[in-house]
Amino acid sequence: MKTIYAIIIGALLYCLPAGAQQRVIDATDSIPVAVASIFDANGNVIGYTLADGTFSEISAEAYPVTLRCLGYEPLVIEQPKDTVWKMKPCFFDMQELVVVPVERNVLKQTFYVREYFSISNETDTVTYFSEHMAHRFVPASKDAKTGMSSKMYTDCTRSYSHYKDADTDSVAMDNKSEFPFMLSLIEVTDKEVTAPKDFKAQSDSTQIYEKSGKSGVLLIKKQNGQVFSYTMDGLADMENHIYSPWALKLLGMTMDINQMYITRAFRVNNEGHYIEKDLLQSNFVMEAECRGKYIRKILDSDKPVLMRMMAETYVVEREYFSKEEAKAERKKTSSKTDFVIPSDVPPLNDATLRLVNRAKAESNQIK
Repeated sequence: MKTIYAIIIGALLYCLPAGAQQRVIDATDSIPVAVASIFDANGNVIGYTLADGTFSEISAEAYPVTLRCLGYEPLVIEQPKDTVWKMKPCFFDMQELVVVPVERNVLKQTFYVREYFSISNETDTVTYFSEHMAHRFVPASKDAKTGMSSKMYTDCTRSYSHYKDADTDSVAMDNKSEFPFMLSLIEVTDKEVTAPKDFKAQSDSTQIYEKSGKSGVLLIKKQNGQVFSYTMDGLADMENHIYSPWALKLLGMTMDINQMYITRAFRVNNEGHYIEKDLLQSNFVMEAECRGKYIRKILDSDKPVLMRMMAETYVVEREYFSKEEAKAERKKTSSKTDFVIPSDVPPLNDATLRLVNRAKAESNQIK
């Protein structure tokens, strides 16, 4: 099973190219909230908001639903009484600015990561929730050359799964992680991000810039107070906003990817140029309709299944090394790494928290 999951996600990421609708807006300035993930009452991701803050109608059985979005407090909607929902911005944990020493221009970032993943058809659902402590090495300045991979590596993991159909409702806890660390399956390409020239670093009002693609809004850049963020739609230049990797078809894993976004938040600086040392948080979301026989085999389904995922990444610590020190640090192995959850990480939604507590309780009973 693990091999099947790893092949699906690894091949998918390898192949990726760079009714009355309800709406979600910012509670302070009424700007649309894009790429907010929507969780149903069972903790499954069931959709995302578009660039204009709208999303498809949600069935009554899904409520209460929870919305999560980078830079905002989670919002719980008990019943669909309103057509406009407001999310409150949250404060980022601003770490101290560090002047990068010339001789130590390799940055080790330590992360706390949450990953949500679900595969579902009309009757069955498999849900995974995982927490990780992870790290990677990246250039600490624009001209630094590390000669090292910027791939993320896990230090420790807590993984929980939930399988539900008409006859079964089971949970499991697996600290060795039956499901692979999704963000480790793709090499991070660290590119400098530039704010629009008319963005003012000291402005308290929200500044926003949008760039359109062939099938939607390609890029959203937003700045408010101390935070600059950008959201990129990986399918905005695809016809009909759908991408079907041909390589997966050859492997019998045909899928149509219809949503794929990455959002990143940086500490504002006066230069308006941002690289990895300025990163505060990032999110990755994806949705796909899977028609391939090997993917459908997971749920023993004759019909296509829906695959949805969301990954939240929070920077916990930054350390600077010389190239030689970084290579030596990379070779070190730690026998024990503790979880460090930053204070600005939003709480889990109720359904996910129930899954975690139930899986822990059943795991303790087995012991």
